[in-house]
Amino acid sequence: MLCGINAIHEALRVGTRHIESIWLATRKEGKRLREVIALAAQRETPIETVAEPRLTEVAGTTAHQGIVAFVASTPLLTFDQLTTRLTTQRPIPPLVVLDGVKDPRNLGAIIRSAAAFGIGGVIVRGRRAVGITATVAKAAAGGLEYVAIAEVTNISQSLERLKQLGFWIVGTDEKASISCQAFAFPTPLALAFGEEGWGISPLVKRHCDALVKIPVCGPLRSLNVAVAAAVLFYEVRGRELRPPVEPVKSVPNRSSL
Repeated sequence: MLCGINAIHEALRVGTRHIESIWLATRKEGKRLREVIALAAQRETPIETVAEPRLTEVAGTTAHQGIVAFVASTPLLTFDQLTTRLTTQRPIPPLVVLDGVKDPRNLGAIIRSAAAFGIGGVIVRGRRAVGITATVAKAAAGGLEYVAIAEVTNISQSLERLKQLGFWIVGTDEKASISCQAFAFPTPLALAFGEEGWGISPLVKRHCDALVKIPVCGPLRSLNVAVAAAVLFYEVRGRELRPPVEPVKSVPNRSSL
């Protein structure tokens, strides 16, 4: 099931997954909903209007934005399928390894940021971690249509196999001595993130080639895992997007703004 306007809009637009039907809450309107309805008509996807309480019952949440789609399951790849897909690309895009993220909203947000910054794939742990649920899909806001997901049983073994394929493993640690801003991220690259509240496990840390920290200036020293991932994605990929900027020599007159 997909819930939410953005997630369903992207699924229809990209067309990588078969959408069997869409349920729309009675009397729901809006420009984005009309776009979804138009895309569904183009793909000959049936739309059924239902009472909002029924939609909430089926979705299991009130955060469905008045629309639910029934789709084919998100295809999860094996480790070999994901790495084969990535290593045939030039340059090889970065990938993400998640060591036990349990909150579906965090996983969805990470996938959304990964799609925004061109991260090639995400490796998740199959046990004691969140799966690809409707909540994950909604938080990803369409990112699942662009980011390949692989499920593995052992994160440490996967990191070792990534090293054998030439990947550099870089993890985050608030106590690391190197700032992510000063670090020259090597390629091909795998970024490792840990469980909410605990961070990267000691075993996974031992498999990292380097640990970097995200500098902060406030009283809280650590970031939510989804926020930390977005910051690192920008540091890795955003450098390619930043044009050379001349330093500002003076502050503009306020009246001229």
